[in-house]
Amino acid sequence: MPGVRERSLRMDAARDPIDRKLKAYIENTYSPIPRDEQEKVIDNVISLIELAQDKRQTTRTIMDHVSKMIFRLFSFDEIAIGLRDRKTGTYRYEILFGYRKEVIDKFRRIEYDYHDMVSYDRFPNIKIGRLSEFNPVEGLPEHEKDLYDRPLIISQKRTGPDDFHEGDYIDVWMYDYRKDLIGWIELSRPRSGKLPPRTSIRWIELIASIGASIVAHRWADEDLGRRV
Repeated sequence: MPGVRERSLRMDAARDPIDRKLKAYIENTYSPIPRDEQEKVIDNVISLIELAQDKRQTTRTIMDHVSKMIFRLFSFDEIAIGLRDRKTGTYRYEILFGYRKEVIDKFRRIEYDYHDMVSYDRFPNIKIGRLSEFNPVEGLPEHEKDLYDRPLIISQKRTGPDDFHEGDYIDVWMYDYRKDLIGWIELSRPRSGKLPPRTSIRWIELIASIGASIVAHRWADEDLGRRV
């Protein structure tokens, strides 16, 4: 004899006006489980937006989440995120993921002014997107070469135009609604040893834009709280 639960399921199925085969097809076709890398990125972007809506999360915890998300999705082993200091107007590294401790300590002591951030002469670069620039090791300032884990490799010649050499890095800029530079995401050491695909840069630019919006709104809320 069928159990109570089995009879209940049969009755529910009998009352359901939607054909079972149609329902199974639709549910299988549009399953929320990501089926490829692009869907996985979209899923993570949605999760980032949901996390930002949690008022218990600080700016730092959200940016830390961003660094780990880029690590998982885009295979960069070193991710740094810097923000503008609202009191001094200078720019400093806030999140450093994947670096050795002694290197992190050196990064923590660095402070840039706005001219440093936008100067081609200071940091020669090649534009690779709307918000991103590739900084080849050939333009790396001498005093910053000790920030890298393998300084001896820095002096070696580049073997191909698509190689990501030790000392290369990518900056992805973060702007607020007034187009003021409020921070940046810095990427180095891709696991492939090659320049990332175009689509990866576009996705990271989107993540940087979302991150910038989150930071700007958090700062605005802080200012409002001080005035109340």
